[in-house]
Amino acid sequence: MEKKGIAEMFSNMLLYEFRNVVFSFGQNLIWRRELIRLSRGKLLDVGTATAIIPSIYRRGPSVGLDISLGMLRRAKRVCPLVLGDGEDLPLKDSSFDTLTVAFTLRNIPNKERAIEEFYRVLRDGGRLIILEMKLERWNVAGILYSLLMVFLAPLFLSSFSDYAYLLKSMLNFPDDKKLKGMLERAGFRSVKIKVFFPGITRLIYARKCTG
Repeated sequence: MEKKGIAEMFSNMLLYEFRNVVFSFGQNLIWRRELIRLSRGKLLDVGTATAIIPSIYRRGPSVGLDISLGMLRRAKRVCPLVLGDGEDLPLKDSSFDTLTVAFTLRNIPNKERAIEEFYRVLRDGGRLIILEMKLERWNVAGILYSLLMVFLAPLFLSSFSDYAYLLKSMLNFPDDKKLKGMLERAGFRSVKIKVFFPGITRLIYARKCTG
């Protein structure tokens, strides 16, 4: 799907955060708490959607960025909000201590370009924290869970095709080894990956190192 289509798809998603809580059986609240625990200083949240992460972050100022105007219009007004593209961040070099990306990287077509942009806007020693879903073809429990999510989508005012796209994006997202390689090629170090039950969601932590 092209960027314009992705932006429109998310703009039209109602009850977005509510569905995320229901479909994850409340686990997304745990995942986000872990992301917040690892964050420090001035924070940029890429793919901020309705600005949930900035709304609960308390360790410094924050900025939320999203490609979807519809999402930003529904966002909590807790920080500056920027309409922007993860592949071309409209922000200055070395201007953030932490950059968070929650369930957004798989929707960016050129992931390597986006990771380079994440590196650019982080200060030396800055933290990149990614929450993402990767569906492995051998993960039967994960596949059953994902199919359930797709078929329940219409009950929450969402289209079957939107969640079919999201299922495909989870299948096509790079595996842990490939993602680690992409981060290291961009200059990130200390890459750590934590996988949550049932093996779909992972938290990726990395540091910018210029020395």
